[in-house]
Amino acid sequence: MLLPTYLAAIPDPRRAQGRWYRLEHVLLFSILAILSDATSYRKVLIISIWPIC
Repeated sequence: MLLPTYLAAIPDPRRAQGRWYRLEHVLLFSILAILSDATSYRKVLIISIWPIC
């Protein structure tokens, strides 16, 4: 199985109000940021939105 399939199987504990993005996307970008040596929430955010800026 592929990683997105596993991530999609994780139940989302957030309320419907707080769901701007699908949980599997948030987890995937977090994993990619950590693999890119992000060591703080700010660096994870910067890596996650970098292509948009």
